Amino acid sequence: MEVSTEKSKIMVNSTTNTRADIIMNSEKLEEVTSFKYSGSNCAKGRFQHRKV
Repeated sequence: MEVSTEKSKIMVNSTTNTRADIIMNSEKLEEVTSFKYSGSNCAKGRFQHRKV
């Protein structure tokens, strides 16, 4: 399976101020604080579903 490191992001959801350094194909993945998944907004500490 091929995984695109340009399209792959990580999000750490923790009660402490934790960071993650994940390396894939010799590249560090970008850490984000929010993203969209199937029309829903996901952010650190919360999940918001879009009503259809």
